[in-house]
Amino acid sequence: MKIVLVAKPWKGGLAQYVFDALQDLFSGQAQWMTTYPDSLADYLAYRLDKRKWLGERVARINATDYDIALFINHIPAFRKLRSDRKHILWLTDAPTLSVGDCVPFERIYLSDAGYAEDLLKVIDPARYQGELAFACHPKVHRPAPAADNPQGCCFIGNKDSQRDVWLNGLIASGVRPLVYGNYFLRTRLFWQHPQLFRPAFANSKMGEVYACHRVSLNIHAQVVRHGTNMRSFECAAYGIPQVVDYRDGLAQYFEPGTQMLVSHTPAQMGERVKYLLAHPDAAVSIAQRARTRALTEHTYYHRLLTILADWLSPAANTASRQLVTTLIAHQETPHDFL
Repeated sequence: MKIVLVAKPWKGGLAQYVFDALQDLFSGQAQWMTTYPDSLADYLAYRLDKRKWLGERVARINATDYDIALFINHIPAFRKLRSDRKHILWLTDAPTLSVGDCVPFERIYLSDAGYAEDLLKVIDPARYQGELAFACHPKVHRPAPAADNPQGCCFIGNKDSQRDVWLNGLIASGVRPLVYGNYFLRTRLFWQHPQLFRPAFANSKMGEVYACHRVSLNIHAQVVRHGTNMRSFECAAYGIPQVVDYRDGLAQYFEPGTQMLVSHTPAQMGERVKYLLAHPDAAVSIAQRARTRALTEHTYYHRLLTILADWLSPAANTASRQLVTTLIAHQETPHDFL
């Protein structure tokens, strides 16, 4: 099966994780066409004439032979795509679309079903396939050896007004997380509590950072309406216990109380963190259950098989699921849990 991934190479890693998973499942048959320059020559051409560069990229897609094309997010240039039942669109975060934008796509998924009502106003409802959540990539998101003296709790994420409220509340309650990301040097919170903030780092270092802490905080950005963000799945796979602020639909993916602790207020989040720090055995059990759930149900392999189910024969579907089991088992290490 020849598959084309059409996506921007985000710093957050989503497209890379999906492409890696495609290569594992369909060796030698996956191709990635980026919607943003990934080389110096492309970047120069893009800066000189963005519309021309994107137009040529769409023309190249239209001229390519494939069985399936998976597009992650929409750009205006996609209006020039040919309409094709082989086109699948996965919209993440907070999509903003107009009538006619999605005509080239036969099937459309949202990472956040909280935007379904808005989406259904501008597309044929028959094309909407429901919520396709983020996931983890077992080859990347796996536990690193724990530090000799791990610290308390941490938060990895970028600045957001919703997060400001929660971080302020946590600090007021006596919980002082180390915060990694673009809060560093750039926000009032940083200048009020500079000792709590650290610069952003490469995604490849995330496991090492979590291994230096005993609890992870996951505070959703304001844009998240339903379900959860990438970090819930990644933390679960890294094997670190996590405390998360509540979102409708979160319980579809992890069981509150047994696989993660969920909070409705910053003060409650502080209490949850203190509980896990005071009860390390309970924290480890929560982390183990979350990791098991993530690897069993919530990898990008699983998400791709959901998308491609109707294109795979029953035999191919079964073989692919067996391959996923093998791929995940191969990534297990002696350092699975804290």
